[in-house]
Amino acid sequence: MDITERVRDEIIKDVELKFGMKIQNAIPINLGYANLKWIMETNIGPIFVKQYDKVRYRRGLDGVELALNYQNKMHSEGIPCQPVIEFKGICIHTTSTGESYMISGVSKGKLVEPGEINNDQMHSLGEATGRMHKWMQINMPRLPILQWELPSKEKKLEDLRINYIETQQANNQKYLTAIEEQEKILGSFDLENLKSCCVQGWAHWDMHLDNLLFYNDGLADILDFDRLHYVYMEFDISRAILSGAMRRNEINLEATRSYIEGYRNHIELLPEQLVRSVKLTWYKEFSWVTEKFRDDKAMSRFIDEMIWIGKEWDNLEDIFNV
Repeated sequence: MDITERVRDEIIKDVELKFGMKIQNAIPINLGYANLKWIMETNIGPIFVKQYDKVRYRRGLDGVELALNYQNKMHSEGIPCQPVIEFKGICIHTTSTGESYMISGVSKGKLVEPGEINNDQMHSLGEATGRMHKWMQINMPRLPILQWELPSKEKKLEDLRINYIETQQANNQKYLTAIEEQEKILGSFDLENLKSCCVQGWAHWDMHLDNLLFYNDGLADILDFDRLHYVYMEFDISRAILSGAMRRNEINLEATRSYIEGYRNHIELLPEQLVRSVKLTWYKEFSWVTEKFRDDKAMSRFIDEMIWIGKEWDNLEDIFNV
């Protein structure tokens, strides 16, 4: 029995003991990083189970427990996300051997490939994100400091130098050209102005398409609230638009417009805020353009998005004037 099977069997035993369910089958989900996931068929219907990797979460799961509690509250307010199953008021459960896991309902939605979201789905995603942000502003506490801050320009420049050397050794001209462009942009980039203009607040902070499930005509569920943080709310906007509306290195402006119209049902979103959001995500993610991530499907997608932003940097105000 390998470690994955051992962990699965320990969790099944714990679920049956604590919740009185009978697990009939466990189908693995091979998405995401490090954590193990399954759809488990039970005598009362299907459940989603996620185990938390001990190395990835070596600093503890207090923040995730808080996020799951907020997920439950958002679900009860009609925000599209699945309910988390609690045991004695706790969302994260632990087996006798120390394996931590959570249980939620199972969404009826489906994954959609990047750039393949239709206008109705994008409008629904924008509406749900705006509603979620509005709920967070009203119901979650303002914190005195951010839980994560943007790295300094000096740190990002050092990252670029390392990336350039690694990419040069691999003779990847596409990435080398992109890194050179990044360095030019960074030279005149006003980080302090960006930070002063961005809206501090709670954000899902992982709003890419692997964490979103859709019906044919709308959003079914937002998944994976584990990274919920008090950061900059604009991260959620540009990350969703880039993942949903970019295809073959072109942005679908009609889909982008649909998202914005949905979002504006709840919160104002001006063109300059949208551009700021895109630049914010670029600053966080542009150093992912490096040879070591080239063959990673998800990371290579993010890389293409960052390269596109770099190429269109001087045109972003015109592109997103919607």
